[in-house]
Amino acid sequence: MSIPVMIQTQEEFEKVVKHLSGLEAFAIDTEFDHNHYAYGFTLCLIQIAAPDTCYLIDPFSIPDLTSLWRVLEDERSEKVFHDCGEDLRLLHLHGCSPRNIFDTSVAAKMLSFEKIGLSSVLNELLGVESSKKKQQSNWLKRPLLPLQLEYAATDVIHLLALRKVFAERLQAQNRWEWFEQMMRVVERKDYSPKPKETFLSPKEQRDLAPFQQYILNELYRFRDEQAKYINKPHYQVFPEQLVYQVMQTPVVLKDWMNLKGIHYRIQNEAVAEQFRMVLEQAEITAKERSLSTQKQSPTSQEVAEWQRKATRYNRLREHVFLPIKRWIEEKYGAHFAPYILSNETISSLIAGDIKLSEVAPTFQQNIIREAAQALNIDISAFE
Repeated sequence: MSIPVMIQTQEEFEKVVKHLSGLEAFAIDTEFDHNHYAYGFTLCLIQIAAPDTCYLIDPFSIPDLTSLWRVLEDERSEKVFHDCGEDLRLLHLHGCSPRNIFDTSVAAKMLSFEKIGLSSVLNELLGVESSKKKQQSNWLKRPLLPLQLEYAATDVIHLLALRKVFAERLQAQNRWEWFEQMMRVVERKDYSPKPKETFLSPKEQRDLAPFQQYILNELYRFRDEQAKYINKPHYQVFPEQLVYQVMQTPVVLKDWMNLKGIHYRIQNEAVAEQFRMVLEQAEITAKERSLSTQKQSPTSQEVAEWQRKATRYNRLREHVFLPIKRWIEEKYGAHFAPYILSNETISSLIAGDIKLSEVAPTFQQNIIREAAQALNIDISAFE
């Protein structure tokens, strides 16, 4: 394959898209920043490998990426990813829903590979050594460094060859149909971001009184607004410790200009006054809602119900689902079994959040039923 080509103009980009639109398959990956150097989820680079060329597309230099999104959605060409979850979440934010996907990480799971990271499977199957030194680098900064570009290209240039090896093995082990079912589930999944109901951590929701929870959440909301305004991640705006200080000792705001850890763009009296007003209004609202200042303790009835559910969960997990999982491990592979019957799936089935008939794709249901029948375990209650 030739040296990777950097694409930085709309004209160059459209030529690339025209080339891709005529291919049966190409590999793709993205580099992004997710609240590390900037606020939110930012597309920083798109790497695409055709059979003879690798393109590195700079989205910051190209005003309109729409034509590429349409090619990714075209079912006539196959798009090869490795571990496409974050890529698809990011693409969906840009209005793109890729179709005809081949995810090599899913293939590795279905073939019961112990290590499914790209560098591991490249080394094991193709003898290719790859470095992850630039994985956590700043992809927002321009110009990108030669090492970053080398890393980005390495992520895609071997994927088509890797896809060929995996496809042959999936077919040889009669798992190709299962893999195709899994890819359709991946494509149909809803990758839309879930509405944020609270900024509080589970620990804060558990340990703080309702009154404190409400105030702290409003202060976190203010920090989020400031982060979005200056396009910086939360930790660069001002530290969590300062939020607690303001909640517990509001007078600290009087020394706002001298406090450490505050981003220089918001370290001014106007923001300090806004912060004070947010705190004041939060306290007023919490009082109007009669929120308790005491930490809420569970009632004896609630404790008894939790204990009953925990006992039932442990019994069903130990005597129904773990034997099924062990049977799957023995027949299909130790690293394949968690993919068929994960701990999350077990918990959801026991809790009644889903039925076995709702587990997707269908082959997973069938393998679980096969194991239950072989072990003479009744799972009709979960159907």
